[in-house]
Amino acid sequence: MQRPIIVISQQDLDRLETMLEHQSKLTPTMQHLEDELARAQVVAPQDMPANVVTMNARVSITIAPANEPTTITLVYPHEFLGEKGQVNVLAPVGAAILGLAEGQEIEWPQPDGHLMKVKIEKVLYQPEREGNYL
Repeated sequence: MQRPIIVISQQDLDRLETMLEHQSKLTPTMQHLEDELARAQVVAPQDMPANVVTMNARVSITIAPANEPTTITLVYPHEFLGEKGQVNVLAPVGAAILGLAEGQEIEWPQPDGHLMKVKIEKVLYQPEREGNYL
């Protein structure tokens, strides 16, 4: 499967790169996330397309082989409280969906070596779409 185009806001990119630079050791997921950030199209937060997964977005996704979508909120590690539906951007599914648009799919390596296939069904909430650029 060809890797889909991903779009990241300059703000999310800066925060994620800073976070990754301060890690003493990068996990395989962190390394994959770093690779994705390097190939992303970067836009100003106010220019973010409304259908793209950004940090703190709430999205409906389907993870194969499941047919039923699940709703998650993508958060930074320091915001992760283990609440229902929260997904840390450093978790495989979190890193996989960042920057994807509705309808896009990606295959993402998991720690056990298998590939996870994730599809973005709908971006239910996106901070940038609501004018929240904090």
